[in-house]
Amino acid sequence: MKVVLTTLNAKYIHKNLALRWLYVSRIPEADVELMEFVIKDDLEQISDQIALRKPEVIGISVYIWNARQTRAWIAILKRKLPQVRILIGGPEVSYECAAWLDTGIEAVLRGEGEKTFWQAVRGDRDIDGYVSHDYISPVAYARVDLNWLETLGSPYWLAMDADSMAHRYLYLETSRGCPYHCAYCLSSADNQVRMFSEDYVLRQLAPLAKHAVKQVKFLDRTYNVMPQRALRIARFIETLPPTINFQFEVVADTISEAMLDFFEQEALPSRYRFEIGVQSLNVKTLEAVCRRQNNPRLIEVTRRLLNHGYLCHLDLIAGLPYEDLASFERSYNGLFAIAPSELQVGILKLLKGTSMMNLAEGWQMKFEFQPPYSVCETAWLSPADLEVVKCVDLATEKLLNSGRCRKCLQEVFQDHPDLSPFALMARAGAFLQRLPHPYQLKDLYEQLIAALLGDLEAQEAQARVNTDYLMQSAQRQKPLAITHVNAQQRKEIRRILVQQMDFDEQQVYNYTQIDFGWHAGQRQIQIVLADGELRRIWMNEEVLEK
Repeated sequence: MKVVLTTLNAKYIHKNLALRWLYVSRIPEADVELMEFVIKDDLEQISDQIALRKPEVIGISVYIWNARQTRAWIAILKRKLPQVRILIGGPEVSYECAAWLDTGIEAVLRGEGEKTFWQAVRGDRDIDGYVSHDYISPVAYARVDLNWLETLGSPYWLAMDADSMAHRYLYLETSRGCPYHCAYCLSSADNQVRMFSEDYVLRQLAPLAKHAVKQVKFLDRTYNVMPQRALRIARFIETLPPTINFQFEVVADTISEAMLDFFEQEALPSRYRFEIGVQSLNVKTLEAVCRRQNNPRLIEVTRRLLNHGYLCHLDLIAGLPYEDLASFERSYNGLFAIAPSELQVGILKLLKGTSMMNLAEGWQMKFEFQPPYSVCETAWLSPADLEVVKCVDLATEKLLNSGRCRKCLQEVFQDHPDLSPFALMARAGAFLQRLPHPYQLKDLYEQLIAALLGDLEAQEAQARVNTDYLMQSAQRQKPLAITHVNAQQRKEIRRILVQQMDFDEQQVYNYTQIDFGWHAGQRQIQIVLADGELRRIWMNEEVLEK
């Protein structure tokens, strides 16, 4: 029996672990092939590729990011392969699946499918989580015994993945389920935390010593749910090649002091990236969504990790109950102040299967009825407020998270603590929205200058932004549309570099950019040498008056 397991990943670098679990749990009579695509692929063409395999059964993994394309894809597959049996599963179809039955599929498999998928392939009845036109399982969400999964071949080190290991993420799970009950999160529907054995996890990590994997992403909803176990795994990671980066989702305020001591005193910071879901600093909001969070401890732990050089990605969600725009601004500014490596600003998504969906009407939440189900309005946020949040999100991604203007922005707010980062990013985002795509680097910096003019004098705003701009490339940059050091002044500075500072004349004339910048609390002249590597020299403006 020919079976194709497939999905539409967001990007090529992603791999679908669920399909790999299905592959290693396959039944003997099935000839199984795993075929992954991405959401930008032409659906007709990839359907033709599948049709060439002449499958009897197709299994499709469905997620919020590929749901729309998957609906269209199923129609194409049924047109090209009228007799094929299509079984679907995944988070997007595990809680409200009735509408999917009209797409031409045979059934939806809700929950974990390592056993139920193959039972459905065989045509068994009474399958946990199984939903079709003529049968609905009384068990709403199937679960498997992790001890049984450990007896199967490893889904992480399949021969089919060997050639792409260096170019794709390795997703690893050491547990399933989540101990928390956050109302907006789908993981709260599966709050029975089950752990793979520590020995099994270490056996899956060990081959990293011999493979060219660059990025390992732990899928655990809370890596540090069992502190001592998490610490032992981290200690094992320290024995692996230092070129591999490991990403964990952690609850920062519950990280133990023993683990913090390890990260501060023993671990190599370049190995790790921590995802820390803050969502809000509003205590009433956190209580309303059943999120237990010690904000002072969270800030303390995050600061300590950042101070030791760890990458920390922090999340905020706009649209939660009791958080109006002013409250969200306080949350944003509170996190901005600790200078996280990345600050993600998202808008609440009302996901099927979450308790938030049942509370939405009482909180006057309006949301999109198609993926990603983003909130459009709440009792506390108007549509106009959410547009402001989108502007902040855009500016945060393009100016802060990208690293392009990080230094400039952080220094502005250090020197002007009365200013609001949120307000500035809202202005900058509104300006960025007007730019044509793709963005030009020069345009991004000029829009930041325009945003800063609402708070700073022109000379200071221009000089601060130009300081970051000229250090973005080892090549000469196109000058910004600002006040510049004039031609006569540049000539005099080049003369000083050659005659008084012994610089090579050809190097000075061919590879230097001379313009205003911001240094030591004042506008100064910056000389950037871009001859393959970037170097900078500062001169006071007074040098031109002598």
